Amino acid sequence: MNGFDMQYFEKYKYVVGMDEAGRGPIAGPVFSAAVFVSSLDELKFVCEIGADSKSLNEKERERRYRLITDNLIFVSSYVSAEDIDLYNIFKATQMSMLSNYEKLFSAGREGYVIVDGKNFKFPFRNECIIKGDQKSSIIGAASIIAKYERDAYMVKLSQKYSQYGFEKHKGYPTKLHEQMVKKYGIFNEFRITFDPVRTLIVNGQIIADRSEFSAQRLLRIGM
Repeated sequence: MNGFDMQYFEKYKYVVGMDEAGRGPIAGPVFSAAVFVSSLDELKFVCEIGADSKSLNEKERERRYRLITDNLIFVSSYVSAEDIDLYNIFKATQMSMLSNYEKLFSAGREGYVIVDGKNFKFPFRNECIIKGDQKSSIIGAASIIAKYERDAYMVKLSQKYSQYGFEKHKGYPTKLHEQMVKKYGIFNEFRITFDPVRTLIVNGQIIADRSEFSAQRLLRIGM
């Protein structure tokens, strides 16, 4: 049993863990997920399988994702690359997490929310925990859902835009990804306020079809 989670369960009885995936990529949405724990049996279960998603390989992450989503109440949501450009990645992540709360608690549930990260501001009872996905199995379970679903989104995107290799790098700024961006240009799933994309656009080093991006979005990078 995870003693860190137990202290919240003993105090609040109903505990929700939240985490995100995809703050660093230059393409694709940011995802977040929330996992609801309402009994000691559920807590024992999540403590056996919840873990920082970054510590798991893809096969193990998928296995645990299936177990979590089959046995626990959860929700997930994402915010698009466009909104990330318009509001910034921190606010977009917060928007996604707020959406999770609204979906999860629309049925009249109650619970205390523990969130991986810092400085988030929510209109509900919560605590931000630095490295929460490493300390809390409940947050770790949420991190598995967010990471798995974001990766699945990027793999699906790669089926339409196979030239970018999204199934390999999942939108993160790897050397291969940057090479593909320079070769093929960008489209609306790219975050144009993120470097190196922003610098490449401003310097005229990559193709950016203006019709793919709203005027407000282009204004963010001075175009």
